[in-house]
Amino acid sequence: MPCLPINRVIQQNCARSYEWPIAALETGVECGADQVRLQEPPREMGDIGISHSAYELKKQHRVWTSIRMGSGLVVDYQTDLSRGADDGVIATDVRRRGENITSIVIV
Repeated sequence: MPCLPINRVIQQNCARSYEWPIAALETGVECGADQVRLQEPPREMGDIGISHSAYELKKQHRVWTSIRMGSGLVVDYQTDLSRGADDGVIATDVRRRGENITSIVIV
């Protein structure tokens, strides 16, 4: 049976601070994480923003998904899962080319 590639994920509740996302992204680099999920990210104001040379950030309202550059991951967001009743349910489909889809659900 062939070995399936591992999709390493780190998730951090950032409590809307600027320090936690950077720490989580650096931890992701050290651990070789393919994704770093930033829950409750800070609100960006003016020219103040967050980026990282190792990750591409995809920003949603309550969770930012950071995909490691060169990982080959494709991310598809599923929105309005609760039909407007609760925006706290967030689902993301993640896959690499030729692989099955992995769904990540945050409630």
